[in-house]
Amino acid sequence: MIAESGNRIEEILQQYGIGKHWQAVREESGMNNTTRMVYAGVDKYVLRIYDNHRDSDIVKIEHVILQELQGAGLPYLIPQPVPNLSNETVTRAADGKLGALYHYIEGERPTANNCRHVEGLGRASGLLVKALKHTVIPVQPLIEPYYECEQTHAAMTDVIMEDLACQSPELEGRLRQLDFLADQRQRLKERNPSFAVLPQQWIHGDIGFTNALAQGDRISGLLDFEFCTRDAAVMELAVVLADFPGVTEETSLNQIMLFCRGFGTAMKFSEEELELLPELIKLRMMDVFLHFAGRYTQGLDPYPVWEQQITRAAFVCQWIDRCEDKLGRLLRQYLFE
Repeated sequence: MIAESGNRIEEILQQYGIGKHWQAVREESGMNNTTRMVYAGVDKYVLRIYDNHRDSDIVKIEHVILQELQGAGLPYLIPQPVPNLSNETVTRAADGKLGALYHYIEGERPTANNCRHVEGLGRASGLLVKALKHTVIPVQPLIEPYYECEQTHAAMTDVIMEDLACQSPELEGRLRQLDFLADQRQRLKERNPSFAVLPQQWIHGDIGFTNALAQGDRISGLLDFEFCTRDAAVMELAVVLADFPGVTEETSLNQIMLFCRGFGTAMKFSEEELELLPELIKLRMMDVFLHFAGRYTQGLDPYPVWEQQITRAAFVCQWIDRCEDKLGRLLRQYLFE
């Protein structure tokens, strides 16, 4: 009956009308939640157990947004929650953890090495931003926007993070990068008033290659709407662009060009929004870095996970500083309205 022993998984799945003869199998999974593929006869589902929080209202908001978007005419699929036996789409285990079951969407993870995937993800992202702009979402957000990063991660002060690094021989070698990120953090604080007055709307907040599906060269789905909130509209673009900076500058800029070309077929931005976009990319990296610092202090991740985020955040911020002029020209070419 069960492909892995897990009382919580069994407890949650028993609350759905999928029968007794199912298998919950560990396949692909993200870093923030527990994900299992569920096989029940000829049907296939995805079970997500939320490890970041136990606030059912956050998941309910995610599901409201998914429901409202079902009629938006998007040319790809988005998750569709399955009601449990109580006709609810959020299920709570005895230990308080939340679970949700979704209909399976066919596809494989797209890759930044496939030019059509990159441009296709850009167009898919732009279409989602456009759809969210014109969709009435009858709830209030519970997740803070990225520009409230300091409020969200107030516990992660520079002093606390430096102390954490000093307490770990493995992390002591990252002190210089932590000092650099502390300086970047202060600069972003000073820009925050400008971020807060940009045009606002609901955004997905976590689009990327790991949260998308492709069939052949076509993007077939966008996933993981867990972090939806109201934020600067252009922040949606910043989130994805933060994934592209790499060792080879030419390759990175070409991928950004392809993504922006696809995005720009659906959505454009003002000069003010595009001017702030490089700093918003840094803001995305700062938020991720602080998020994983928090997970490390809570014992949710081993030190290599946070170490990787320190290195990545510092690298992307330095890349933006080095390539800002070239990046700005690309943004204006494909995204200026």
